[in-house]
Amino acid sequence: MFGRSAIAAAAGALVVLTGTAEGSAAADRPCTSAQACLGSFTLAEGASMPYYRSFPLAGSSAATQAVIVVHGTERNAANYFDRMVQAARDAGADSTTEIIAPHFQIAEDKPAAREVSWTNGDDTSWKDGGDSVSPAGISSFTVIDEILTKLADKQRFPALTRITLAGHSAGGQFVQRYAVGGVAPAQLPGVSFRYVTANPSSYLYFTPDRPVGTGLPGSCPAYDDYKYGLNHLNAYLGEFTGDQLIKQYVTRKVTYLLGGGDVHQDHGIDQSCAAETQGHYRLVRGQNYFSSIAKNYPAAPHEKVIVPGVGHDSGAMFDSSQGRAAIFG
Repeated sequence: MFGRSAIAAAAGALVVLTGTAEGSAAADRPCTSAQACLGSFTLAEGASMPYYRSFPLAGSSAATQAVIVVHGTERNAANYFDRMVQAARDAGADSTTEIIAPHFQIAEDKPAAREVSWTNGDDTSWKDGGDSVSPAGISSFTVIDEILTKLADKQRFPALTRITLAGHSAGGQFVQRYAVGGVAPAQLPGVSFRYVTANPSSYLYFTPDRPVGTGLPGSCPAYDDYKYGLNHLNAYLGEFTGDQLIKQYVTRKVTYLLGGGDVHQDHGIDQSCAAETQGHYRLVRGQNYFSSIAKNYPAAPHEKVIVPGVGHDSGAMFDSSQGRAAIFG
């Protein structure tokens, strides 16, 4: 689990950059093209993690906020970085925003020696906080914990006061589950946190009730297992009780950013029976989930924001007026 010793190790881990020097002048000028912005950092466990970034994780006095953007199933972190840079530019926030796009690799990405990798499958998926397969046992949520710890370090980023974790599609699934159980935000004073989950295929429910489906669980025996419910949590989230996870989630600032045109069974939407109990397509699944939260936890600082006319398109979602407001404030 991500305890204080791991936080200290994460804060001190080596950061290696490619394409930009570590000098203070470079650190105060944002890198704006993924082609030149690839770096890596060493996790507390010793493995290397590739990422794209505006400023080095070694630090910058220019960054006043940070956005961590999580890619989708295709793991195209470079594209997600470029799309978020464009959104930041259009929001007038590019010169003061640290944008980080971690690359959660799987075997087919041919990770370099010592680079950590997961699978896209159910048991060791990076999408749900699952443990890595090489080297084994590193939760993808722990990667975010360590990035957040570096960003919240005032010796690295003295002016940074706000961090937003945003993701689209599978990245939106990741962000929603991390908002439920992520450890680091509760341990890092001096910064505020916001979570923006855009067009995910499914959500983590806290009760057995679902908006769709009859004869449950008989018609879908695993519908309430993690990643859809609180049964059989993975190792990272399993450190908490269900009540602890609920209490944490309903105090966190979450925006459900939904494409008004994301109404089709395409783009790899989850068609399992467990996902179908949440609704037939992504827009209605998001609307149903927000309604569930609003009904059961009316004091939760959560909001639903619909981007009219936009379908399953991360760039259009992030760079909409609604997306920019949710992500950059």
